[in-house]
Amino acid sequence: MKILHCSDLHLGRKPMGFVMSEYSQKRYEDYFRAFEFIIDEAIEEKVDVVVVSGDLFDRKELSPDVLERTEKSLKKLKNNEIQTICVEGNHDRTFKGDEKSWLEYLSEEEFIYFLEPFVSEDGKISYLPWDGKKGSYIQIGSIRFYGVGYQGFQFLEYVRELVANLDLNYQNIVLMHTSVGDPETIMGCVRKKDLIELSQKCVYIAGGHIHTKQAFEDMHLFVPGAPEYWDIGERGEKGFFIYESANDKVTFHESKRRKKIETFMNLNDGSSDSFFRELKKSLEKNKVEKGCLYVLNVRIPFGVFLDVDTKDVERKIEKMGALKAWVKINLSNSSFEKETELVDEVQKIEEEIVKENPFFASHSRETVQALNKLKTIHDSQNLEDSFQVLEKLFAFFGGRKNEDK
Repeated sequence: MKILHCSDLHLGRKPMGFVMSEYSQKRYEDYFRAFEFIIDEAIEEKVDVVVVSGDLFDRKELSPDVLERTEKSLKKLKNNEIQTICVEGNHDRTFKGDEKSWLEYLSEEEFIYFLEPFVSEDGKISYLPWDGKKGSYIQIGSIRFYGVGYQGFQFLEYVRELVANLDLNYQNIVLMHTSVGDPETIMGCVRKKDLIELSQKCVYIAGGHIHTKQAFEDMHLFVPGAPEYWDIGERGEKGFFIYESANDKVTFHESKRRKKIETFMNLNDGSSDSFFRELKKSLEKNKVEKGCLYVLNVRIPFGVFLDVDTKDVERKIEKMGALKAWVKINLSNSSFEKETELVDEVQKIEEEIVKENPFFASHSRETVQALNKLKTIHDSQNLEDSFQVLEKLFAFFGGRKNEDK
C-alpha cells in the first residue's frame, strides 16, 4: 500500500492584520494552493491513502468558503479512489460537550475517515474499531490506522492505552499530532523515551504539530512540517512523506509554497548610517523578488539603541515587490554564523526581566516558559491547555507560599 502523509495544512488561515488586505487574501489562497499541490502529487504518485495528522484547518470554526473549498479538494481525492484519514490537531480540536466538529461532518459526508480515541464518563480511554460512522481505528487491507490526534498534557495516558491495544498481527500506523521534544518547553510534544514502546509496535507513526520536517527513522516517526509557512519566521524543510508498506520505504517530497528570502545583517552600533549601509549590501546580495516573503535578520549588541524606524524599512521592501517584509531584531553580543540557525536569546532576556520582580524571581524560568506556552496556545484558542499551563504555574507559587508559612 502507498500512503501519503501530510500535516498542519491550516486551511482557512488569514494572518494577523486587516483581513481584506492584499497580504491576508493572498496568504489565505496560499494554504489552499499548497493542499492542491499535495492532492495532485497524490494522484500522480497513485497513492492509496492520504493521512492528515492534525490541523487540517487553522480554526475549529469555519467560514462557508473554507468548507466548500475543502470539500472540493477532498472530493478530488475520492474521485481518484484515494481514501483520506484525518485526526484533530490543536488548532481544529473540539471538546466534549461542543457541537459537532467540522471533521465529524466531513466524515459523515464520507469525504474522510475521522479517527479519535473514546473517553468514557469515568475517564477511561479506549480505541474502538470503525463502525461505519465513527471509530478510533480503521483497517484497510493488512494495515490498521489508529487516531490519537492532539492530547496536550495527557499524551502519555493515550499512548499507554494505545500500546496495550495494538495487535502485532497487523501493520499498525498511528496518526498523532505531536513530535519528539521537551513538553516543558515545546507545548504538545513528547519525550523520545516515552514513544519507544509505541514505535516497537508500529510500522509508521504519522506525526505533526512541528512545522518543520523531522524524521526519527529509528522510531518510525515522521513529521512532514506545514506545507506552507504558517508564520513568516519559520525555517527548514516542509512537505510530505510517502510510505510504501510493501518495502517499508519512506521518501520525502518538498511542498510547493510561496517564495521566502532571508538575509542577515550584523551591526556594531545602532546608527542609521550603519544600518542603511549594511541594508544596501544585503539587498544587493539577496534581491527582493515580486510576491516573496522577505525576512531581514538584524543582530546588534545587547543594550544598543537602533536609531531606525523598522516599520518604514518593511514598507520600503514591500514597495520593492515583497508581499510581506519583516525586520527581525536580535539582541546579542555575538554575530550571526553564516548560513546557520539563529540563536534565540529572547528567553534569557525575559528571565532577567522577570527576576527583577521579587515574587516571580525564584521561578523566573517557569514563568517565562508558561508565558511562551500561552502565546502559542493563544493562536489555537485552546482553553483547556491554557488552564493547565496556568494551573501548573500557580502550583509553583502556591508551594512557595506554604513554605513561607
